[in-house]
Amino acid sequence: MLEILLSNDDGIDSPGLAALEQALGVLGRVWVVAPDGERSASSRSITLDRPLRVRQHAPRRFAVDGTPADCVLLACRSLLPQVPQLVVAGVNLGYNIGEDLDYSGTVGAAAEGAQQRARLAVAVSTVSSADQQLLLRAAGFAASLIGKLLEHLPPERTYLNINVPPDSNGQIRWTRQGNPLPRGTVIIGSDPRGKKYYWIAERPDEKEPPPETDRGALARGNISVSLLTLARDFPGRWQAPAL
Repeated sequence: MLEILLSNDDGIDSPGLAALEQALGVLGRVWVVAPDGERSASSRSITLDRPLRVRQHAPRRFAVDGTPADCVLLACRSLLPQVPQLVVAGVNLGYNIGEDLDYSGTVGAAAEGAQQRARLAVAVSTVSSADQQLLLRAAGFAASLIGKLLEHLPPERTYLNINVPPDSNGQIRWTRQGNPLPRGTVIIGSDPRGKKYYWIAERPDEKEPPPETDRGALARGNISVSLLTLARDFPGRWQAPAL
């Protein structure tokens, strides 16, 4: 039986995670190991300065007081009987594109899955919305693509980043990571007690992103699928399947 591990960075109660559980249950046995609360922008950080606590919610369902990478690492090394063949992170409430991949806890969870030698690791994201129908569509697309890829596996230590627009035209593009955005700003203010604070602000968006990038595909209503790698040298030539 296919062992499937699900995680995210929005927390174990996220509707995006519930959508993935529903969509992927037909492919194998699903395990959920996810943070006990939101851990956005935690990348692949792991917790070394304190012990981690795990709370079991149900059979094969665990909440961890750590990062998404903590969750995948604990699942693969301790909580599951073996390293799962498939690790899926999401559905994230917000795109993970361009240089945001370097910060994303969702993508970090998929990368950790590849690091722990899961045979296929995938991150799935859509716009920041709690619309359950949109989340189910994104999860359903991911399940369909994963079904294809299980028969045409990419090289080891690679992982996929999928972003699904809400107004998808049904076209799917293999894309590269988007271009860096212009430099953002830091807002400086004072709290009610007069103490200074610094708030990292949004960056200006790219006006005309190239169509071969993740950001460009989404701007055109396409579903974006990017192949990422942890390998120093890409392990051989892989012929990507038609989508």
